[in-house]
Amino acid sequence: MKKLLLIAALFASLSLDAQFVTTLAKNASESQSDGIMYYLPKNVVRLEFTIEETEYCIGPYAEYSSKLLGVNDYIKENKSEFNIKSVDIQTVSEIDPNAMYFISTDDKGKEPMPNIILDTDGLILALGYDNLPSNYIARNTFNDSDLEQTERVEATFVEILDNEVEIDDEDEDEDEDEDGGNGKRVKEITKEDRAKAALEKISNIRTAYFELISGAQEVAFGATTKYMAKTLQELEYEYVSLFKGKAVKNIYKKVIYITPEKNQSNIAVSVGKGQNVKVQFDSHNALGNMNPTNDDVKNSAQVGKLFYRMPANTTVKVLSGNTVIAEKALNISQFGDIRVVTVKGNKALFNPNTGQIISITK
Repeated sequence: MKKLLLIAALFASLSLDAQFVTTLAKNASESQSDGIMYYLPKNVVRLEFTIEETEYCIGPYAEYSSKLLGVNDYIKENKSEFNIKSVDIQTVSEIDPNAMYFISTDDKGKEPMPNIILDTDGLILALGYDNLPSNYIARNTFNDSDLEQTERVEATFVEILDNEVEIDDEDEDEDEDEDGGNGKRVKEITKEDRAKAALEKISNIRTAYFELISGAQEVAFGATTKYMAKTLQELEYEYVSLFKGKAVKNIYKKVIYITPEKNQSNIAVSVGKGQNVKVQFDSHNALGNMNPTNDDVKNSAQVGKLFYRMPANTTVKVLSGNTVIAEKALNISQFGDIRVVTVKGNKALFNPNTGQIISITK
């Protein structure tokens, strides 16, 4: 929770019976020059996506997969696929510039205003308290720099070196040397020659693997046999990948913040590279059948009263296409209503995440 900034009354003598006036800031009159501004919060929805990206990479000798390796199930194009593994849904609060209020002393009264406690952003936390209670609710904050950063894995392929490629004598071209005699010019190594060398590697590895597990080797490797077998399998995979290609998986997190407006039912969100989801809001007003506060009340000065928020119970769903991939019930302040409550002579505590009244006490 952010460090609290305690804002005391403007006079040394404090009284809960002090008379004060609360007005929507934009409607404050010029005569209300001596007072304090406070904000009510609105909620920002924080979506933390865990995404698995699979990158499919063509092997260097993919064109010879059928001819030399005898397989047709190889990667034929470079592409990426995304799969959202999970979504964590939370809310944070921030000041609502459309819910800024001005508290000042009543022109007719002589008493000072009661203590008002705000946080560093100007959100109202309490009225009439000298200090916040020890069990006061913390304001939701998130530090995205703490997200685990994983190193990206890139697809790499083994290389077939020139000295690993065998050229038959019949593939060598005859040419005349400088003295007019016949010489031999080594044929240039082609891509197919390298593919054949890779195939020979695969054949040799498979033979070595069979001899190892069948016990054909004269040397007993004992406990290391399992390790050697695994190493040969991994080596075979590397050379087969030259033909079949590789699928490399990377898992990472992506955080998106969205601020829904009142009565907004859904928001489209892009999580990267053409992967889009829809965030859907289904709100249920906690006030039930009560009529919302009319605009005349919201825009008029309220003597001895405070404006507070009554959040709406909201089901937040994240959909990929028509499939719900995450769902959570949250309180969204701006989907609810702003109301007024008389607090003259009492102390009031606010929820910093919703702007709702927690308690009113003597």
